[in-house]
Amino acid sequence: MRIRLICIIRRVDIIIEGMRKILIILTVFFMLPAWGQDIEIKDFVRNHTSLVARMNPVYDNAGEACALIRFAVRDTTLDIEANLGVVKRQCKLGEILLYVPQGTKRLTVRYKNMLPLKDYEIPEAIEQKVAYDAVIQFVNAHKSADVGSHVYMGAGFNALSIMGPSLSFGFVKDHHAVEVGAVIGLGKTDDLFFYKNGSTLKAAWNYKATRVQVRYGYELPVADFMDVVPQGGLAMNMFTGGEVKDGGVQTDDFKKASSLSFIVAARLQFSIGSKVKVQVTPEYDFGLYKSDNCKLISENDNTFKSWTDGINLNAGIILLF
Repeated sequence: MRIRLICIIRRVDIIIEGMRKILIILTVFFMLPAWGQDIEIKDFVRNHTSLVARMNPVYDNAGEACALIRFAVRDTTLDIEANLGVVKRQCKLGEILLYVPQGTKRLTVRYKNMLPLKDYEIPEAIEQKVAYDAVIQFVNAHKSADVGSHVYMGAGFNALSIMGPSLSFGFVKDHHAVEVGAVIGLGKTDDLFFYKNGSTLKAAWNYKATRVQVRYGYELPVADFMDVVPQGGLAMNMFTGGEVKDGGVQTDDFKKASSLSFIVAARLQFSIGSKVKVQVTPEYDFGLYKSDNCKLISENDNTFKSWTDGINLNAGIILLF
């Protein structure tokens, strides 16, 4: 009874440690949406009534009078760059006044950890001693995410637990993602020795693993090019043993074993084209069920044990259809 209690306590400790690691992973990934805001310039127009740039002109290094661009913005600490340079900058409550040379065509806005505004093309010719008004908004980068329905196929490589190639097929609708997949294990266990049933002879076996899994996830766009996808799911791990030929009597006593795991994962995927993404997925497997053979083999080999519980990592490519 005491030994059984100790085993249960150790099992609980392992589960708690695994949950702690997953929580750390998820915390890091869920902090990323703080960077998921973008910056937008809109309502760029010439101000026909303002005389500030004409009555109090600012001159560039060539002695030419500048144009004035007045930005309405909630935070005046952001940085604004112009393709011909910025001659003078002034900040007022809710406004940034930028004096730029005549002929300026592009602007770039940067703010702390946010994504820089891709070169904003000024919609009209910038003339000296003329004032222009514009609005700078902080917008959620999720707006540009691909919301809707699509089918995808993924190919990658699994490491840390079952090591080998992986293949998956999935469907996304309004950020909800469901996928099925498989991993073909390339590694083998060391030779493991078991008594054959009804015999005093030991037989040597080694094992390969195959995993079939189903997952549900929710895509959280962090930026135009990046998504975080928290996932949960189930994996059926199937193990096939081959008896090492030693001239003994053949038996199928330990040929098959299986286990069922609950998966918690956080996929990080990056768009490298309109239909192509690359992904990295750290995950943790919690063992839910083991067949009798699986329990026996797990007790004899650490490699085999890692196939059923523990940290896993997958990386690969995703094609959208």
